[in-house]
This record gives sequence, C-alpha cells and structure tokens, in this order.
Amino acid sequence: MIRSIIIFISFIFALSSNYTYAEIVFDGRFSEGDFSRYGVLEANGNVVSGASTANGIQARLERVYDPAGSANSVMRATYISGDIATNSGYRSEASAFKDPIGSERWYSWGYYLPDTWKYVKVDSAIAQIHDTPDKDESGFRNPTLGLIIQDNKVKLINAFDHDAITSPSGIKSTVGVDFERRELTSWELETEKWTYLDLHVKWAADDTGSLEFWKDGVLLFQEHNHINTFNDKAGVWFKNGIYSWTPGTESISAYSTGVLIGDGKETFQSMSMSVVPEPSSYMMMMAGLLSIGFFASRRRFSPKFAGTNT
Repeated sequence: MIRSIIIFISFIFALSSNYTYAEIVFDGRFSEGDFSRYGVLEANGNVVSGASTANGIQARLERVYDPAGSANSVMRATYISGDIATNSGYRSEASAFKDPIGSERWYSWGYYLPDTWKYVKVDSAIAQIHDTPDKDESGFRNPTLGLIIQDNKVKLINAFDHDAITSPSGIKSTVGVDFERRELTSWELETEKWTYLDLHVKWAADDTGSLEFWKDGVLLFQEHNHINTFNDKAGVWFKNGIYSWTPGTESISAYSTGVLIGDGKETFQSMSMSVVPEPSSYMMMMAGLLSIGFFASRRRFSPKFAGTNT
C-alpha cells in the first residue's frame, strides 16, 4: 500500500512540475480594494494617480456598495451635467496599467446601469481599451476597443491600423481613410441588473491577432488571424467608467465591478465572473493526497488488520 502511495505522489509532482501557472496581471476589483491599484483617475478636469487618491474623486469616482444589494463594494462612476472636459473628453474613468502589443490577455468585469440610461441622449462609452500614439502621431482617433451605448443598444466597437503613423501629430484621423473601425457585436440595453463580460485577446497590429468576447457566459464574437489594434509601441490599457465625446445635459452614473486582467495562460473558467471557478490543480492534488492518507489510515487501523491484545 505504501509503495502505491509513493508512486501516486511521484506522479502528481511530475505533473505539477510540468504545469505552467497562469498569472493575474492586474486585480482592479473593488470588492478586493480601492482606487490605489489604478494608474490614473480622470474626472471633471482632474487627472490624478490612483496611488495618491485611494478614495477616488469625490462625487465622480467612488467605491460604494453594490446597488443590487450583494453587500460587495463596486465602483460608481458619475458624470455631472456641467462637468468640464478632461483630456478633450467628458469623462469619469479609472485606468489600469499598460499591456504591450503582442501580449495575450484576459479582461473580465461587470457593469450595472440604472434605468436613467434609457433616456441618455449622447453616445457614451462605459469601458474602453485605449492606446498611446507614437511620437509625432496624432491622438485624435477612436480607441482600440470601446463599449458604447447608442440608440438603446450596447455595441462593441474595434478600431485599428497597420501603419506606424496613422496620421501626423495635430491632424485628426479619418475613419475609412487613416484607420478602420467595425462593430464586432451588440445587444439591447438592459438596466437594473449586472451584466458580466469577458474578453480574450492577443493584441496585434498585423494579421496575427485574435479576439474572443463573451456576455454573461455566452460567446458573442470570435476571430483569429486578424489585426485588432493600432501600430503603437507603448501598448494599450483598460479604462472603466463613463466617457462622452460631447457634454451631456443629464447627470448619469454607471457601476462597475472593476476589471480583472489575466495573462494568456488563464481560461474562461478561471477568469469569468459569470461562472463558479474550477478548483485549482494544487487544491485537487492536495485533496487526492488527503484522500489516500485517510483510506490508508482506515485500512491500517481497522479491526481486520489491527494486532490482537494478549
């Protein structure tokens, strides 16, 4: 029996030594912490670091309790009518750190929209994946990826360009001329409920890119061998909150779980907030060892194998 246990343990450790561990690159969930983990916070003309402003920006970016009543902490991003522009847009956003072009990433998060979103008249983004233009390149262009609310629909929009310089600095880029833009998928606007999204992407400014996108556990878009970003050296980063190109007449809030970012070794099962995570390989190994130890001890000390007192 002991020999069998030793063989099994050796087999388990041989498997674990060949296992490549996945890695969480960034944990921005507000159930796990405050704004201090975010790189930049932007709202009402203010641009500050999360590290220096752990409690967010008053009345614009706040950590609050889940409006659906779960008792978890989430982010409330608010645009107030009359807010001034921040970096040429009307926004209340928290930005994660940059992911390089060529990297493979998982992005998982959830959003909750009050009923007032049904009456918002200006197009607004509730999440973006943005890019940094290269030196001498214009920054007047669409984000690499935008989750846009328009005409009572939520649309996933992708913009990309092969060229090193999309357009020269100071000149606004033109869709269809300087860069391409496409709608990947869309769904009807739903309010007063949490919606969970998962994005698995290999960022590429050539035809080696890939992209998969899920809503509430349902795969809505999938493609391989296609460009999906701009040709920028500095990479891309995830932005969460509210952004509008023009000032709105309504004050509006959107709620977010905050984003969880994993490397390419993660899986939908390990990342998604819409599913119960599978047990890790380590926990499965320990459970197996404990089970063997339990049954071995039962066998050793059961009446059939116990010694006889004289």
